[in-house]
Amino acid sequence: MVRLLFLAAFLFSALPVWAWELVVAFTNDLHVAMESLPALEPYLRGADLILDAGDTWEDLYRLTDISRAEEITRWMEEAGYDAKVLGNHDAYLGPALLELLPRVGFPVLGTNVRGIPGIAPWTVVERKGLRILILGFLGPKRDVYFPYPLWPKAELLDPVAAAWEALEKAPEHDLLIILAHMGLKDAVSLAWRVPECDLLILGHDHLFLEEPVWAGRVPIVEAGHRAQAVGIATLGPEGLVDYELVRLEKKHTRGKSVLLPVVALALLFLLFSAGK
Repeated sequence: MVRLLFLAAFLFSALPVWAWELVVAFTNDLHVAMESLPALEPYLRGADLILDAGDTWEDLYRLTDISRAEEITRWMEEAGYDAKVLGNHDAYLGPALLELLPRVGFPVLGTNVRGIPGIAPWTVVERKGLRILILGFLGPKRDVYFPYPLWPKAELLDPVAAAWEALEKAPEHDLLIILAHMGLKDAVSLAWRVPECDLLILGHDHLFLEEPVWAGRVPIVEAGHRAQAVGIATLGPEGLVDYELVRLEKKHTRGKSVLLPVVALALLFLLFSAGK
């Protein structure tokens, strides 16, 4: 019996400690598409981490307000989201965003954002014995992300410099995931400058990336917009093990008009010009 116990202990200790897989489900640019969200739920339930890459709370096509933002936040909390990065459309809620942020039941990230209370520089999540550091970045164009009439005191730092600063201050971790709300070109540049990143989840350009875009060893992924797809990325000791972009049925968005965004942006421009 002693020999059997010794043999069992030896075999167990000989198993590779790195034999793990972490399943990450992600969305981006949901734009309060409430009618499409139920189709996401089966794919989110089986994930170890659920993340979002921004533009969740507002849709200029329909000029949605804070009540819709609160509605989709409740859905995200029930679905088990672990974190999201702020997007430019989220910021278009203006001061109402400051009322929403303290009530959100998961971290809202903006590693390179200053001057907006309630935004976290990072979060650390523990899963399967791994400590996962999650950073969130917005693109470098301040006038796109924080129009001056809405956010006169907001600051938007260079994503690369902010990433390096965060990595110096952040707690110890085993994996690094970046949520980035910016254009693909800016995301590729960020990934090249932060090669320790294990996965970069992108939003903003509404890209349906069937395959990752690679920047060195860093995979960049994105899942369309308005819950028309969900991304499933599996990480292992050697990096990205598997990736799937799951296409979902497109739901009709009632009241959609290409004129509304133009009018809204024109009003913002006029307000900004008047304030100069």
